Amino acid sequence: MSFGAMRANLPIGSVNRVIDRLLEEMDILKPNQITIPTQLGDFDQMTMLRQIELWGDKIIPAVNKSIGHGSTFATD
Repeated sequence: MSFGAMRANLPIGSVNRVIDRLLEEMDILKPNQITIPTQLGDFDQMTMLRQIELWGDKIIPAVNKSIGHGSTFATD
């Protein structure tokens, strides 16, 4: 798969783009669980840690708020 195809189909980009893309996909697919891609390409450790931080601090809370979940993580 080319990078262009991955970019078109994965939630990558700015924080707002990722949030919008996830919400769009969730509205269409109605998933019970989501897997978060944390390693694409050959990024250095600091870049990867920043990405994980953004998911935990901004993206997941925004998605949960938008879909009406009160907590950050599921407790099943």
